[in-house]
Amino acid sequence: MLGQIRKFFCVALISVALAACASGPNSANDEAYDPIEPVNRVFFDFNMFLDRTVLRPVTRFYVDVVPEGIRMTVHNILEVLNTPIVATNHLLQGNIDGFMHTLGRATFNIAGGAGLIDVAGEKAPFKDEDFGQTLAVWGAPEGPYLVLPFLGPSNVRDAIGTGVDSAAEPVGLLVSEFGSDLTTYLFSGSKTTATILDKRSQILGQLEELEKTSLDFYATIRSLYQQQRRNDIRNGDISEPLPIPEITFERDDSAPHGTTASPTKASYTQN
Repeated sequence: MLGQIRKFFCVALISVALAACASGPNSANDEAYDPIEPVNRVFFDFNMFLDRTVLRPVTRFYVDVVPEGIRMTVHNILEVLNTPIVATNHLLQGNIDGFMHTLGRATFNIAGGAGLIDVAGEKAPFKDEDFGQTLAVWGAPEGPYLVLPFLGPSNVRDAIGTGVDSAAEPVGLLVSEFGSDLTTYLFSGSKTTATILDKRSQILGQLEELEKTSLDFYATIRSLYQQQRRNDIRNGDISEPLPIPEITFERDDSAPHGTTASPTKASYTQN
C-alpha cells in the first residue's frame, strides 16, 4: 500500500512539475526565475512558523540532551541507509568512480564499524548525489524556483528528484515489501524524524548573521539555494557550506554547545 502511495505521489509530482516547466523559460542562465514568488513567500513564512514553534525547539532539545557521539551514530546510520540511492544516482550520471567510491565507503564502514562509526572518515569522504542532480546531468533545466511546504527551498527539477528518490528508495521498498504495515510506518517515520533532526541540528544557530545582514532574507535564501545546487551539480569543492536548512530559516540568538555546521551540503537539504 505504501509503495503504491509513493508511486502515485511521484507521478503526480512529476506531472505538476512538468506543467510548471512548460509555463516558463529555461532558468539555467537566470539569476532567479521565481514566477510564483507571492505564493512561495507564503510557504516560506509558513515554514518559518513551523521552525520557530516546533522544529527549532525540538532540535535544540535533541542537541542539548542527546550526546554528540549518539548524534553522530544516527548520522552514520542514515548515511548507510541512503547509500543505495546515492550510489544509483552516481551510476545514472555515468560516474563509475563515484559509484565505486560510495559502495566502498559504505562497505568499509559496515565492516569496520557496523555502520555506526565513520571508519572511512576524511580518507573517503561522503559524496552525496540525488536524482535532481542526475536530471541536471541529463540536461534537464532547473525550472522555476519553488518553496515547498515542510520541505523548503527547491525548484521544479529538484522537486521531481525528491519525489523519485523518495518513491524509489530501496531500503524503504524492501521494508514495505516484506514487513507488516506497522513495520513499514515505524521505519518510515523513524527515518524521516531522524533525518529532520540530523540535518537541522547541523545548522542550529548558524543563520543569525545571515538573516541580520540580509535586506530580504527570502531573496537571500533563494540565491544561496540556487548557488549551492549548481555547485552540487558541478561537484565543486567549497571551503564553507552554504547555510541552507531543509525546512525553514529563523534567527537563532543562542546556539547550543556542540552544534557545528554540516561538513557536507545542507539539504533542502528539509529541516
